[in-house]
Amino acid sequence: MRIGFVLECQTGGSDATVYKYVAERLCPALSIEKPKTLVNKIGVFNEGPAVTQTLLETGCDFVFVIWDRKPRFGVLGNCDTDIAAFNLSLVQLNINLQRVFVCCIDEMLESWLIVDGRGFDRWLQLKTNHPLADFGDHTSRAEQSDPKNRIRAFLRINYGVWKYNESEDNFEIVKHLPDFDRAARWNDSFRFFKESVEAICP
Repeated sequence: MRIGFVLECQTGGSDATVYKYVAERLCPALSIEKPKTLVNKIGVFNEGPAVTQTLLETGCDFVFVIWDRKPRFGVLGNCDTDIAAFNLSLVQLNINLQRVFVCCIDEMLESWLIVDGRGFDRWLQLKTNHPLADFGDHTSRAEQSDPKNRIRAFLRINYGVWKYNESEDNFEIVKHLPDFDRAARWNDSFRFFKESVEAICP
């Protein structure tokens, strides 16, 4: 089974490594193309449908198109409206919607990473042998809001000097999650991604 990814991040961004890693852990049998990174949501909406079409025409069985709900061109964004608009563009290109999984993350990738605090705690433990404060799970939508600043505030308040670099640290955090059950239970967009991967896993 061969799949492709169309993402809003820069080349080498953490989105490209995190989503590919999670998909491979959920289904090791998948063959995953190098993700197509379209820089931002403008790129995803303008170029994404054609890139999706090319991936399907050149051998991908399925394509995942993923973007963050926030920020959306300077406003909050609305996943239902954005997904409907993207799907309309796919239909206009005669693309079979059954072969495309359109995932709008609420709020952003880091929202997935803080749902289950075990990955964050294990990543942090590698930095020191001293006892650490418990980051904890973030089970509600309100607790998952503004996730980058929640991570930075936790590190600043508890440790003062440690820095958080999303480009480098997000992948390290997700690698230390023992499983994805809690994330799927408490975050709807992650559950959609997880169930979509599992549905096509041979």
